[in-house]
Amino acid sequence: MRVSTQLLGGLALMLSIGAAEAAPRQCVGEGRDEICLLSFGDLWGSHQQYAGRTVQISGYLVSGFGQLLLYPGKDYFLYQNASGGIGVQTDEHAFGAARSRMDRMKGRGDWQYESPCPVTVLGTYDDAPSGNFSTLGTITMESMPAATPFPDPCSSNEAPKEPL
Repeated sequence: MRVSTQLLGGLALMLSIGAAEAAPRQCVGEGRDEICLLSFGDLWGSHQQYAGRTVQISGYLVSGFGQLLLYPGKDYFLYQNASGGIGVQTDEHAFGAARSRMDRMKGRGDWQYESPCPVTVLGTYDDAPSGNFSTLGTITMESMPAATPFPDPCSSNEAPKEPL
């Protein structure tokens, strides 16, 4: 009987440790209200723990090959040549809104557009690669047909806007 009590105590301890690790420290709220405020460093270290969670992350947005990809910065994108970013999946409305706020890129081949300022993306994270690119995963944005999901990222004279 003593062995089974110790075994049960050990299992209870393991379950409590697992429960403490269930919600990463970058996540706030519970259930449907949970949101993980991430940096690229969080994803580089342990992207699997955010799969299926609502995440918010900021970076440099580029468009090419009919896709949107988010990177930590322009220099990182140019150096890595399309690897290490995050795919951004949207509906046609959000994709068109994003492209309307982007500048034409020069001399980058199939990469045609870039955001002039950092962009914040909000959606559900999947740690599977995006398309044929070597990415850290994909963020799928919820459909927002009545709203412009891509506010002007460069306006500094206005109040903060909703994230992409």
